[in-house]
Amino acid sequence: MPSTTNLQKAAFDAIDTLHFGQVLMSFIYGRSIADWYHYILTLINEALQKKGISGKQAEITKHYLLSALEIYLSVDNKYISDLHDYSEENNSDGTPYNRDISEQFIEHRRNYSLSLLCAVACENGVDKKFIVQTTAEWINNEKLGLSTMPALVRNRLVECCYAIEYPDAPLRFYHELVNHNIILCGKHSSKKDKYAQELGSELSLLFIRAGLLFEFKMQQRAMEIMTSNKNNYQIKISKLDFEKSRISRKNIADYYKRLIDIWLLEKNPSTFAIFRCKEHVSKTDAEKILKTMRKFYLHKRMFGGTQGNWLGTLGAFEIELCCKEEPKRAIYYETNNSLTISDKVKSKLLDYGFNVSARSLYLRHKAIKKEGYSKILYYYHSVLGLPYIPPWYLNKNDLYDLALEYKAENVNE
Repeated sequence: MPSTTNLQKAAFDAIDTLHFGQVLMSFIYGRSIADWYHYILTLINEALQKKGISGKQAEITKHYLLSALEIYLSVDNKYISDLHDYSEENNSDGTPYNRDISEQFIEHRRNYSLSLLCAVACENGVDKKFIVQTTAEWINNEKLGLSTMPALVRNRLVECCYAIEYPDAPLRFYHELVNHNIILCGKHSSKKDKYAQELGSELSLLFIRAGLLFEFKMQQRAMEIMTSNKNNYQIKISKLDFEKSRISRKNIADYYKRLIDIWLLEKNPSTFAIFRCKEHVSKTDAEKILKTMRKFYLHKRMFGGTQGNWLGTLGAFEIELCCKEEPKRAIYYETNNSLTISDKVKSKLLDYGFNVSARSLYLRHKAIKKEGYSKILYYYHSVLGLPYIPPWYLNKNDLYDLALEYKAENVNE
């Protein structure tokens, strides 16, 4: 079996990220907190319409407006107050703690993050003044109440809004990669693919928005380094749980190897890339962003398994959604499986040209239901209980890391 290429590894890091957002939002849909996302998207769409921005440029501008909001909203008064209290209580060396200087430092790092975001946005044809003025007006408008937004919504705002607007993103992203021959899939048949003709030479808006999302995440990692006042960077490696599969352990080892490579081999560890997409975005541009992600997008996968497992993983989630919609419908029968949920999902995948048996989907769902989804549910409850989130520029992923190690026992939704 041929080894996985760097391009394939980056592609499945991307798909894992998109799938995480997809599953996370499935726990949020139907709750009152979900109204916040629609509220924000409505604000943005109205602003774009008023400005006369449409089509592809509207999608690009929407991304940067969401990004600016995520950066703005990641710092609030509760965080600053708790930081002051902690700093005063733990001032062991006796140096006077200056609240004003601390607040200025926080504001500087947030403004620096926004300035870099705007500089990147300009490269993609977005008006910097429009981004700055629009987001500032929203933040300062008390009637909009954005300062009262729950921590869960402030956290991963760009990622979660993307999952709302493109609910089938992981599957369609994978489908697009295969159709453009960026990665190969032995289970795909172009003859059975009903959606292949919809894909032109330019990448879809779904793919472009995904590329911008990963640009934003790489920028966040870079900003952590740029705004740090530390000369040394410590890499902490947790002891691995050997109950994890060998594939999962190899993925984690690969993550740390790339992290060390950035610090020891890169001249500038804070390097990140701009996903230039205002002009025609081709297969070459997709390969370019994936190559960059392979170096600078450091992601620990939530879902394990080989490349061959991924269709089953995505199909398993389709089964999970169908079970919620039709709880009395059978998932799988050994004999005459027609009209079951697994048969329905098999047909959906086949429409995209992917041939996966209903039995494989059933078994994959059975395996992943407890371990995979419970980790994300644990993450959901953890963030839901936060009084605030860490500032965006700190790039804190502690709760995500805890969720990765979580073992399902007694979690009730």
